[in-house]
Amino acid sequence: MKTQLILSLYDSLVQGEKIDRQNFCIKNAISERTFYRYIREISLFLMHSRHNAVLKMDDIDSIYYLELIND
Repeated sequence: MKTQLILSLYDSLVQGEKIDRQNFCIKNAISERTFYRYIREISLFLMHSRHNAVLKMDDIDSIYYLELIND
C-alpha cells in the first residue's frame, strides 16, 4: 500500500494537481506523519532525478503542488 500511495501522490503532482494534505490522509486512511514521510520521499526523488521540479506547499491551506523551474 505504501508504494502505491507514494506513486499515486507523485502521479497526481506530476499531472499538475494540487494535493490537500488533510483530504489525502482521510481518503487513504493514513496519519499526517505518514503523509509527511511520503512527501519527503517524493522531495528526495525530485532533488536527485528531476532538477527542474520542486515540491511546494501553501502554508495557509496545507496544499502541496509541483513547481517547474525554467533553466
